[in-house]
Amino acid sequence: MNSPLKILVIRLSSLGDILHTLPAFFDLRNSFPDAKIDWLVGSSSSFLLSTVRGIDTIHVFDKDAVRISLPDRSTRYPIRKLIRTLRAEKYDYSIDFQGLLKTALLGFLSGATTRIGFSKDLVREKPAHWFYQRTIPPPKEPLHILAQNRRLAELTGAYPAIVPFEPVVAEEDLRVVDSLIQKEGLSKFAVINPGGGWPSKIWKPECYGRLADRIQRELKLPVVVTTGPGEENLYDIMSAQCSEKPLIHFQIPFLQLIPLLKKAQLLIGADTGPFHLACALGTAVVGIFGPTSPVRNGPWNDKDEIVTHAMHCSFCYKRECPTENACMDIPVDEVITAVTRRLAKADKLS
Repeated sequence: MNSPLKILVIRLSSLGDILHTLPAFFDLRNSFPDAKIDWLVGSSSSFLLSTVRGIDTIHVFDKDAVRISLPDRSTRYPIRKLIRTLRAEKYDYSIDFQGLLKTALLGFLSGATTRIGFSKDLVREKPAHWFYQRTIPPPKEPLHILAQNRRLAELTGAYPAIVPFEPVVAEEDLRVVDSLIQKEGLSKFAVINPGGGWPSKIWKPECYGRLADRIQRELKLPVVVTTGPGEENLYDIMSAQCSEKPLIHFQIPFLQLIPLLKKAQLLIGADTGPFHLACALGTAVVGIFGPTSPVRNGPWNDKDEIVTHAMHCSFCYKRECPTENACMDIPVDEVITAVTRRLAKADKLS
């Protein structure tokens, strides 16, 4: 009798990219229900995987510990222990969904029988493809990264499956969010997340503020602003633009966004973790895109809306912009039109 298949998924970061990998993981789990499927993730993103059903073991790669340990032979134990643990599993497949040299090397060091990854033209760091035995070629037409990830999973024999993301949420997180919603007397509401992992992704907070004001005045929909650590000033700038009803501000950790977004009518934001979380949960979204392509990184649902300002340098994928973020110079009128259009689609479905 053959032993169950063993698969190692490698995606260290970031939160949005991990969310983009989930459909491929669900394809693997649905195709191989008896398989042992583990995930190698970075320490800063591992908390998100605690919400994902079906992962057998979460292996954590601490890049800071590795960076400290490399010069000192006496402190190399963490990385050696990780490699020994991975090799002991005797994986049939490792699948590198990140395409970095270090992730490809980790797949190689895992001792997996077959290593899968992106081809030379798709990896983020060119030498990474040397370590793979099976790769997918570049798509003939632009393709969402979610779909590219699923093509990687298909190299194991997995097939596409429609599996909704039903995260495990701690009872305490549910209670906190329910308490906040009840305190504000909310039933229907929109969420605006004005932050962005890169400075170049951020739409001006003044624009977000004017947008929020119009949503509340014209669409009669309360707006909840969510911010991460160090982003409080974005809320302050937005609030100064509101002429009537004040904006509601929730400073909550990432996992508490799950119950909040499941209750929201809409999320508006840039290409960042909360935006992709909303997409994964099936919450309606309006995305504001400039340095990254909405074809590759945009909404998962065809009914969702994106707003861009086309320029010769659009979709450059640069964290800092030499043109003062001209690609994010998007009029509020265009975004409120997209919001109105998306809400109308949702009303027709309800």
